Amino acid sequence: MIRTLIVEDVPLIRAGLRRLLAPHPDVVVVGEAGTLSEGLDRAEALHPDLVFLDVELPDGTGLMLASEFKAPSPAIVFLTAFAEYALPAFGVEALGYLLKPATSVEVARALDRVRRVSGRDALKVGRPQHLEIRDGSRTSFIALDSIDRVDAAGHYLCVHAAGEVHLMRTSIAELSERLGPEFIRVHRSALVRIDRVLAIVDRRNGDGDIHLAGGSTVALSRTYRALLEAELKALGC
Repeated sequence: MIRTLIVEDVPLIRAGLRRLLAPHPDVVVVGEAGTLSEGLDRAEALHPDLVFLDVELPDGTGLMLASEFKAPSPAIVFLTAFAEYALPAFGVEALGYLLKPATSVEVARALDRVRRVSGRDALKVGRPQHLEIRDGSRTSFIALDSIDRVDAAGHYLCVHAAGEVHLMRTSIAELSERLGPEFIRVHRSALVRIDRVLAIVDRRNGDGDIHLAGGSTVALSRTYRALLEAELKALGC
């Protein structure tokens, strides 16, 4: 089991995070705290494997708290409203950085990374490994690991997989939920499989172009840039 501590000063956000963790049977929330000092006390008493940690707390910062954990330190996933702390967060070896309000996909992605690092890598058990696409009387089953990217074309989404393009009529938010934590949003109308990212080429205005394995290029919005770079850093890229 992954013994988990939540350090967050807003009770509603703590409750929401509990709901997002509930579908994961290997995760058990052993305690909560609303301040830095309470978080340190709970960590010393409960010895959690994982801490979901807010950046700004009433009596300090989550970055300060992370530096106070005694060895063996728990895994850390930050949960915050501020994108600008992403790189400092990974400087204290955080395994995830989630912006409020976090989604089920983002929480699942962070948990997958914790499992890999901790050796509890049963992460794909029970998870669908194919995307079902219906087109009239025809239903196609697309292997998730064959999908490179998704982008929008009018009212449709284009799923690029194994050199073919499959059309779906759904929202990019809904499809992101279905694809799971291996995929990350990089633009309001684009998703990429994160392990396909080879390089980011800067543009003048803070946006960029993502070069993927296989030769394709996807636009990167500056809105999503910090989170993508943080995810790549966490993966050791």
